[in-house]
Amino acid sequence: MIIFNLILIFILFVFILLCFVFLMTPLFSKVPFVPVRKKVLSEIISALELKDKSVLYDLGCGDGRVLFAASEVYKNITCVGIEKAPFPYLWAKYCQFFAGDKRVSILYGDMFKLDISPATHIFLYLFPRLMNDLLPKFEKELKPGSRVVSCDFEFANKKPIKIIDLKSKKRQLNHRLLVYEF
Repeated sequence: MIIFNLILIFILFVFILLCFVFLMTPLFSKVPFVPVRKKVLSEIISALELKDKSVLYDLGCGDGRVLFAASEVYKNITCVGIEKAPFPYLWAKYCQFFAGDKRVSILYGDMFKLDISPATHIFLYLFPRLMNDLLPKFEKELKPGSRVVSCDFEFANKKPIKIIDLKSKKRQLNHRLLVYEF
């Protein structure tokens, strides 16, 4: 009985610790951890139009689900996730470890400070202010023809080449994809 109680106390402690780290995420990042719904992953991957040898970056990758889904479909691509918040980063690293996929790498750092020039494709699920702050970086570092897909939010000073309606229920996240070409 004592061992059972100790195990319960340990589990409760880990749960409280994870909740604390999750709630502290906004202190480390300008964006809360809100993952895209699994139902829209195939549509995101389709909108990216990945090809052999594509290099997909997910800025603010959270748990890395877009990267892992893309690497499942396309075996000859490289996927790089950048995450600044500790909890989503650790969760993505955990997922990476158990996925065993060497083509997916998760970097801990600031997307504004890391070089994104190798990217041929970028996925974003960021607030408009962050996207607008990223626009000069994209124009400077991305190669011509690079494709950027944003979920829900758009750039203020750049028009998308395509808008894809995800047919989500009213007031539900992940209701559209905006496709840009640089």
